[in-house]
Amino acid sequence: MVEQNNVIITGCSDGIAPDPCDSFDQDDGKGSSLEKTLQEGFILDQACDENPEKKHDEDFSAFRKHADSNNLTLESNKTTTITTTTTTTTTRKRYATPQDFELLKVIGMGAFGKVLQVRNKKTKQILAMKVISKRLLKKKPSYIANMQAESEIMTKVNHPFIVTMHCSFQTREKLFIVMDFLAGGELFLRLGREGIFLESTAKFYIAEIVLALEHLHSKGILHRDLKPENILLGSDGHLCLTDFGLAKDFGWDKGPQDEDGKALTVCGTQEYMAPEMVARKGYTKAADWWSLGCIAYEMLAGNPPFQSKKGAKDLFEKIMTEKVKMPLGSTASACILLKGLLNRNTMARFGAAKSTMFQVGGVTQIKQLAFFSSIDWIKLEKKEVMPPMSSDVDGDDDLRHFYDE
Repeated sequence: MVEQNNVIITGCSDGIAPDPCDSFDQDDGKGSSLEKTLQEGFILDQACDENPEKKHDEDFSAFRKHADSNNLTLESNKTTTITTTTTTTTTRKRYATPQDFELLKVIGMGAFGKVLQVRNKKTKQILAMKVISKRLLKKKPSYIANMQAESEIMTKVNHPFIVTMHCSFQTREKLFIVMDFLAGGELFLRLGREGIFLESTAKFYIAEIVLALEHLHSKGILHRDLKPENILLGSDGHLCLTDFGLAKDFGWDKGPQDEDGKALTVCGTQEYMAPEMVARKGYTKAADWWSLGCIAYEMLAGNPPFQSKKGAKDLFEKIMTEKVKMPLGSTASACILLKGLLNRNTMARFGAAKSTMFQVGGVTQIKQLAFFSSIDWIKLEKKEVMPPMSSDVDGDDDLRHFYDE
């Protein structure tokens, strides 16, 4: 069992310190103004540590209470906890703040904020920092719940093919999540440059996604937004799933609960939505396997299996009824994989089908397919299998695979 990370919630006894990242929304993305905001000073005083239960930011009191009640403290192994010894030999913590990181560049934009490339000032490690605006989150209660769920889920998972969260903290105006920086960029960009992948290349990436989904589902978590843009490549050539903003934790790992419990929220990216989600009939982990089928198809064909220029209604109708045409040149084993993942019958869909006396189900069924006959699953999970393509980066701070934001 891998020890979970802890959640760090920062705050001062007499209110929250001024947010040095308020100017992020007006930043030009070149890094100079970002660094300037840090120079204005954001250092937690002793009162923050001596009065950790002092109320601050009523709009997010539930977020704080949840972390406190579960005794969570999101911290990096050696970077976010700073201990000081006083004359009375008492030990205090100073929580992580934006000033612990050197902000380098804006590498992504989202609905609620930005993703920044940063450097830990103490360890010099290159990381990614997700900055979320509380003002935007407050517009809808579900946004706050999604943000809280994302943080909780990322503390719960630990897998080589899932992005690692190092710490999280907040100021009056912003929430921060610090994660691995993956210099290889989005799988979407790599696929766009290549057009299509060779089956051997697609096999490698699909297999790593299978292992990542197996781990998520074993923890009772549905990703719900699997797509090439949410799959990042590291400098070592291996991939990681990221962006758990729409993920749902069913808690199947916490005890004997009904794994057939269904989610009802229609969410994600339309081209990768499962038919049962589109039909609003409720869905389970089978929806993630459908999304993987769409990604696998796109790797081999160059486009998702269902597209429309007439709008969402026409696209959803195709997802519900249109026959899937196999990619040209695909082998029989690849077609079996695609048909199994894109099976509209959730009870028979690869990855979600239950085992019977006559047939193995679940993830084992996928692993035993002829398409993956050359994969050593144990070595792959240990990253002992050589990736089919190099990331072509000079180091963890290389930004050649990112858009110029």
